[in-house]
Amino acid sequence: MPLLIVITFLSAFLLFQIELIVAKLFLPHYGGSYLVWGACIVFFQAVLLAGYVFAHTFLKRLGTSSYLKVHLLLLFIPFLFFPLLNFHLSFGVISLPLVVDIFWRLIITIGPVFFALSTMSLVTQSWLSASFLKGRDNPYGLYAVSNLGSFAALLTYPFIFEQYLTNTEQLQIWRALYLVLVFGNWLAWGLIKTDGRRFDEERTIVVAPVSIKQILSWLCLGAAGVVMFLSVTNIITYEVAPVPLLWVIPLGIYLMGFVLNFKRNPWCPSWIIRFIGPIIGLAAMMYFLPQKHFLPVLLVIALLSGFLFLICMYTQHRLIESKPSSSTQMTLFYVMISLGGFLGGVLTSWIIPLISNTLIEYLTGLLLVALIMPKAVARLSVLKLCVCVLLVVAAFFVWPEFVKEYHLWSFVLLWVIVGFSFGGLASDKKFFAAVLIGIILATPFLESSWQNVSFIIKKRNYYGVYEVYNSKGGVRVLVHGTTLHGLEFVDEDKRRIPLGYYSPISAIGSLLIADVFQAKRVGVVGLGTGALSIYSKPACPIDYYELDADVYKLASDYFWYLSEAPGDVNVILGDARLSLKQAPDAAYDLLVIDAFSGDSIPTHLVNKDVLVEYRRKLAPRGGIIFHITNRYLNLEPVLAKIADEAGAYVAIKDVGDSGINMRSIWCIMTWDDDRFLKLITEQDWQPLEINPRDQGRIWSDDYSTILPIINMGELAISLKSFKPLTW
Repeated sequence: MPLLIVITFLSAFLLFQIELIVAKLFLPHYGGSYLVWGACIVFFQAVLLAGYVFAHTFLKRLGTSSYLKVHLLLLFIPFLFFPLLNFHLSFGVISLPLVVDIFWRLIITIGPVFFALSTMSLVTQSWLSASFLKGRDNPYGLYAVSNLGSFAALLTYPFIFEQYLTNTEQLQIWRALYLVLVFGNWLAWGLIKTDGRRFDEERTIVVAPVSIKQILSWLCLGAAGVVMFLSVTNIITYEVAPVPLLWVIPLGIYLMGFVLNFKRNPWCPSWIIRFIGPIIGLAAMMYFLPQKHFLPVLLVIALLSGFLFLICMYTQHRLIESKPSSSTQMTLFYVMISLGGFLGGVLTSWIIPLISNTLIEYLTGLLLVALIMPKAVARLSVLKLCVCVLLVVAAFFVWPEFVKEYHLWSFVLLWVIVGFSFGGLASDKKFFAAVLIGIILATPFLESSWQNVSFIIKKRNYYGVYEVYNSKGGVRVLVHGTTLHGLEFVDEDKRRIPLGYYSPISAIGSLLIADVFQAKRVGVVGLGTGALSIYSKPACPIDYYELDADVYKLASDYFWYLSEAPGDVNVILGDARLSLKQAPDAAYDLLVIDAFSGDSIPTHLVNKDVLVEYRRKLAPRGGIIFHITNRYLNLEPVLAKIADEAGAYVAIKDVGDSGINMRSIWCIMTWDDDRFLKLITEQDWQPLEINPRDQGRIWSDDYSTILPIINMGELAISLKSFKPLTW
């Protein structure tokens, strides 16, 4: 039994760790898109489903004893592809849609080994069921062990593997552990005897077929959990940064629900089941509440994670409660859960981003949970229905119009109204689902109401959600998630005045006006609204490198900077690292790195390897300037170490809010003594030095981790400044 537990745990650990490793390797090649992880999850769910179907089919036909020979062969086949071979990622021009391209590259890299690992959980449970071991009457306990292994992989990856090991070292350790797993399976095959008679007896036992209703219930429950954890992942990583540290939080919560409900003595508090109606309602409210920007980001993440945990506990409890009575139907049970998870992943990562301009998958997941709620004993009266619907309207449509700032009683009132109304609606599943559908359909209007803005346009693609609207003071705004990407005066007479991070008194604005580098050509990675175009000159054109074609369209159609530019402006679409390779060497006197994914520069644009590529395109006396304004991450020590290794001078300039300027922090590197001296003495730049206490590795294409650079002070300040008892 301990041997089965070890190989079940290790197989799940390896399965989920390779997900994180490969997803991180893929991230730079897709511009750091927050949907890379979601697209990878779809692949993982698809292969997991294929593995479950394969194991289910052959276990039924051959029996466990005979299938174990196939199982051992299956574990050896991947040695022909990945575990013993070098892992190569060759990326050229990406012509397929993002999720399809990711899917194909995953198939040809880790597809075979992932398929082999995906069968392990079903095999070990069937192995236990067919053995003479004591626990054979309850093989579902191994499913809890499997999810515990997955959870351990998620927990250790950002805090141990990612922080202390390069990607190459992670893959080497993974290969070694896979060899241990294969040896463990071979050892178990020799030690654990199976009862062949049990298979023959089970084939003769007539078992009532599983109803279509039950199968659909397993399907919906499997889909709901995946949709919920992926949608919460999208919201969290969209707010901060698409990095494994934040990926693991929702997925870890999802897996913990399985661990707690599928262990030998399942645990799920009865009040979660009893109050699932109010829980769903309050979770729906949590989709809109952060849009008021009343709550600190840590509190928002904690609340979203808390409601995700409650929803996952409910769905996983319903699954274990409805498990088949016969072990012969166990594999079908897991196949339907896996199929539901795959369909949920496709819906969240492939379909919704193309048909919706909002992160509506979160509310869709709640609707799926509502659809599988059991019918209540008591009927919902017409009067109670009307009262509950009116209260929902008051909470979601009226409350945001009247409450413009945080105070305690308004929050208490909101939570009580939502909890009471959805608790009442839970008496009738049809009306409950109908109200959620109404909220989903009204989401575009509701988002405008909760944010108190009137959107000119809202656009979503695989790189995020873009919003354009007119703000106070006659200013037009481009926002990507919660990150401001640019401002512009609506007034025609003021259109040539760059605002925000790019104003004339900002670090980048004053640098370009003073022309310290005597620039004849400027390259900019990241377009935004194109504000830096105003600093172009007839003798100094600007080349923009922009990944997302939709950003170029928004900047061209809704902002005037590009058309009002004094000099030539060229926009080169595509991944900046690939596009820059086509530029002539020494082409730019100034190279500006101003690309953002979530709230930070993608890590593959800030490391020692990409600096070599930047310098090749830089004139001998030129400079590279990085926009590192960030609420949550402090990139200064990262750039200090990179510059030190490259032998560059490095300085920063932090200009606070003042009039048309918004606080921004810029970091510059140059190898020219005279120009660096001018920056320090004439432009108020401050030399940046390495902190002696910072002994971490230098970021490269093979290594990066955000854990040491998280700005805990900023997060703490946001919590300290929040006064929950404001009356």
